[in-house]
Amino acid sequence: MRVTGTLQREAWLRTEIPPVERVVPGVWSIPVPIPGSPLRYVLSYLIEHASGFVLVDPGWNAPVSWQALTEGLAACSVPLSAVTAVLVTHVHPDHHGLSDAVRGQSGAWIGMHEHEDAQLARFARPDWNDSTAHYMRWCGSPEEHIRWMTADGYGGAAAAMARADRLLAHGDLVDVPGVRLRAVWTPGHSPGHLCFHDETHDLLLTGDHVLPRITPNISASHPDSDPLADYLESLKELRKTAAKEVLPAHEYRFAGLDARLDDLRDHHIERLEEAAVIVGSAPGRHTAWQVARRVTWSRQWSQLSAVQHQAALGEVVAHLRHLQSLGTVTCATVSGVGLWQSLPRSA
Repeated sequence: MRVTGTLQREAWLRTEIPPVERVVPGVWSIPVPIPGSPLRYVLSYLIEHASGFVLVDPGWNAPVSWQALTEGLAACSVPLSAVTAVLVTHVHPDHHGLSDAVRGQSGAWIGMHEHEDAQLARFARPDWNDSTAHYMRWCGSPEEHIRWMTADGYGGAAAAMARADRLLAHGDLVDVPGVRLRAVWTPGHSPGHLCFHDETHDLLLTGDHVLPRITPNISASHPDSDPLADYLESLKELRKTAAKEVLPAHEYRFAGLDARLDDLRDHHIERLEEAAVIVGSAPGRHTAWQVARRVTWSRQWSQLSAVQHQAALGEVVAHLRHLQSLGTVTCATVSGVGLWQSLPRSA
């Protein structure tokens, strides 16, 4: 892997926001701050077409973020009114939070995958918090953690984000003239995550699916899902693009997609092996929370915030669920709690 966004990487190392940059003629990156987040910013991308501009992932909904986005557009000499389409890789608030504001100011349409639009509908359901609490109890989460996560109102905030005007499916060309921008469905980090292959400029916009330094969180959101299988399969799908340069939503641009795909695959293989060892290391059955506390994270479990605990828990469930699909572990629900144990190896 070779870093191509050198100014972005230098800014990352200095813990600063990088500059607005022209990637190639007709394509710009605009960093939009995420207040209070260790990710610092999302990289929004502006792509020119024959009758205006496409904006990909406008960013977090906060005054400082809106200011950065509008000033970034001005630095590109592009008025907000020239934006005709907003494309959303996925509906996490750091990517989709400002989409409605951009639509309101420009009249642009908003496009996303149907599974992302369906997620927004689920967040709006009145029983969202109750179902989330039920799932966290199934994972073995302490009541204090459940109260903290459900009191924050994430579902309500996410439900307030804009629904889709147009749905984009795998392989669709975005309906804008003069540029070939193809949607690539890459589930895993989110069920309807889309990458966008700019075939005109040979660029791949990867959202959170492929990042140059960190691995995206792959979380199971209910007991029966297997998002890790989806993620590993969609890594294979991206190899078909053979794009010259990768434009991620965080950190910095790079070249050498296949090498990074190998790294991400290998990381998850190692995490699967670690989870299997933890489940098999002691007699009895384990909750997902108990397994998560013993997994090796970037910091000690006690140093992680509640939000980070939840992300770690979701990732552990995803890996346990995939191990279950491989016949390595099994899970039984007892009194509303999922209990995991190893299956004996066949002779």
